[in-house]
Amino acid sequence: MSEKDLPPSDSNERPSQSGAAPADRPAPTSAGAADAAAQGHGGSAQDNSQAGTQSASSNQPNPVIAKAPVITQKKNKNISWIWLVPLIAAIIGLSLLVRDYMQQGPVATVTFKTAEGLEIDKTQVRYKDVVVGTVTDITLTDDHNSVLVKVSFKQNAEFLMREGARFWVVKPRLAASGVSGLGTLVSGAYIGVDIDDSHQSEAEYRNEFIGLEKPPELISGRPGKRFTITAPSLNSLDLGSPVLYRRLEVGQVINYTLSKDGKGVEVQIFVDAPYDRFVTKDSRFWNASGVDLSLNAGGLNLKTQSLVSVLAGGISFGQLPLVDEKAQPEPAPDGTRFVLNPSEDKALARPDGLAFPIRMKFDKSVRGLQTGSSIDFKGILLGEVKNISMEFDIATKETTVIVDGVIYENRLGAAIPEAQRRDKNGEALHDVALKEFVSSGIQAQLRFANIFTGQLYVALDYFPEMAKKPPVPDVNKQPVEIATVPGSFDELQQQLNVIVEKLKNLPIDSIGHSLDETLQSISKLARTLDTTMVPALTTTVQKAGRSLEGVNKTMGSVRGVVADESPVMLQFNGMIKELSRAAKSIRSLGDYLQAEPSSLIRGRSQDNIPFKESQ
Repeated sequence: MSEKDLPPSDSNERPSQSGAAPADRPAPTSAGAADAAAQGHGGSAQDNSQAGTQSASSNQPNPVIAKAPVITQKKNKNISWIWLVPLIAAIIGLSLLVRDYMQQGPVATVTFKTAEGLEIDKTQVRYKDVVVGTVTDITLTDDHNSVLVKVSFKQNAEFLMREGARFWVVKPRLAASGVSGLGTLVSGAYIGVDIDDSHQSEAEYRNEFIGLEKPPELISGRPGKRFTITAPSLNSLDLGSPVLYRRLEVGQVINYTLSKDGKGVEVQIFVDAPYDRFVTKDSRFWNASGVDLSLNAGGLNLKTQSLVSVLAGGISFGQLPLVDEKAQPEPAPDGTRFVLNPSEDKALARPDGLAFPIRMKFDKSVRGLQTGSSIDFKGILLGEVKNISMEFDIATKETTVIVDGVIYENRLGAAIPEAQRRDKNGEALHDVALKEFVSSGIQAQLRFANIFTGQLYVALDYFPEMAKKPPVPDVNKQPVEIATVPGSFDELQQQLNVIVEKLKNLPIDSIGHSLDETLQSISKLARTLDTTMVPALTTTVQKAGRSLEGVNKTMGSVRGVVADESPVMLQFNGMIKELSRAAKSIRSLGDYLQAEPSSLIRGRSQDNIPFKESQ
């Protein structure tokens, strides 16, 4: 500090203000001068020398006047501990950023129809119920028809960024297979993801996916096999419909699509392990949906499956009986195609072999005959009716009903012996045997399959009683035409027609007039009886009542006479006793005369047995 900076000295003013001589003030000591010099840091050299002179000569009359102290702030070089708190917070934040950056995985975009239940930074993405990502953004597509959901995955979820990954929103759903997603009522909806593990190495990398509107019925990693069932229509089948084997649920329907030609549907089913080994190459599938109610020649048939299949539809399968019971059937490989049969009976029927077409013409009504009706021979089912049409002959103006059907080779084996269906070399004759059978003189006849329902069937048989022999059919023509004979119901119909004609010829009017006159006569007779006969009958009944009263009195008198203690009865009882004794005497006399007939002439001889004493 320089002298210019020091405050001006007030040594000239102090003596006058205090009124004391300078000699009266105590002289500062050298120590005090040193302290004042130390406090006046930055003073000039002249002041220091003056202070030194004053301290050296303490007896001098003029004391040294100290200047006013100058206060300066001391610089603090220590750092406060409070600054460690923001420093630590900054380090922690930086570490979190670094960790998030290191753990940040791929980002994918999933397209959904709607964003129902999805929330940014809240909705999770789960794989096998493990959180693998979070929804970070939701926007609309350019055409505003869908939503784009951006998903940020974790670093260890890169395996999901492959072609074939499936995304869907998990939320409460009610389907044919049951209720699912009830847990989301508490936790909220989330996005489920699944991918086929077996094809990860072959799949290409992708980051854009199309979300599923419904959760998949089959999750990857489930042991079992897939099969394809072809059917003419879907009927009551749906996703999740059960697949049954011996009425046990062993799989389910996982998908269905329309066939390429549009003439049917292809149903994808999955059979769980270890039940998939029961699906063999010879397995047969049939529709087990709902209730099978059929009305045929055998009557009313009702078949039901499990309750689930009744409500949601289902498919059942089974195997044909093995010819060799020791042989083990070969399991069907994954992806095998099968045909869905309408019923169990048709599914488990043995192969019919070659179908031989036949045609029959009837000039009578075929009401009750329908497509699928049976064609049998002596009770053996040989085929079925395929089509019913009508033919009109312009020349003759006649109308006939044409019934087309087929008979099967293997079913005909029951009618034709095995030896006759093979040639000399043992090879199968196939249609040769069928042609021989058709040309052997058989004819077709319509018969009642069920008299209550009126259903008909076609019966093939021989009719030797028919005067006209059937023509030999042309077996080289397709279909082969078989002759027909009138059915028994035709004769019955003719007889009924005759009866109806006779009833028409009856004089109904005259009979009615006669009945009317008869009824009038009966009415007059009834009135006559009511006016004349009824009073006479009333009088007669009254007289009869009085007569009955007299008879009752007479009977009372008789009862008094024939009582057990009455005199008449006592006398009557005595008389009966006397008659009994007389009869006994007469019986004794008869016995004696039988023994001694000469006594009537000679008289009674002396008997050794005294009768009187014996009596």
